[in-house]
Amino acid sequence: MIDQETLKTFDKIYDETYDNILKYVICNCSNIEDVKDIVQNIYLELLKGLNKKITYNNINAYVMGIAKNKIKEYYRFNYKAKIISIFSKKDDIELLETIKDDIDIQKDLITKEDLKFIWDYLKNKKVIISKIFYLYYYLNMSIKEIAQELNISESNVKHYLYRTLKELKNVVKQRSDENV
Repeated sequence: MIDQETLKTFDKIYDETYDNILKYVICNCSNIEDVKDIVQNIYLELLKGLNKKITYNNINAYVMGIAKNKIKEYYRFNYKAKIISIFSKKDDIELLETIKDDIDIQKDLITKEDLKFIWDYLKNKKVIISKIFYLYYYLNMSIKEIAQELNISESNVKHYLYRTLKELKNVVKQRSDENV
């Protein structure tokens, strides 16, 4: 059982470390769809440690250490899964589940369908493109911040972002023309 003091401590640590941990996981994960699961596992591990009443000198370093271990674990698991798994991965549409429902159901369905199409399109691009879109649109990071996080130049970030946006515009236009 988790007491209130532990929960308060956890909430404080979560608020202080979440942005940095999320950036770290996005930048080091090869599949953008797995980011939320990895982040969740990091904070579950933290909660287990806090529940054991262990004291830490530098909690930020401790949480980052958990994140590094979870990323390593992620790659070990995926490597093994590629070798022994005969089943393909199911499509994960967590992005769509985070969209709030509006009153206009028809409009909402069109929006979800379009977003799923766009997200599927981005998943088929290079991993770096998915990361850039996630950081730019989901985390509202600037181009300069994204370049620093991914260790690439700002011009490369702009190139990937704007070129892919142009492609998306053409693909969505072509798709809408076909549906008319």
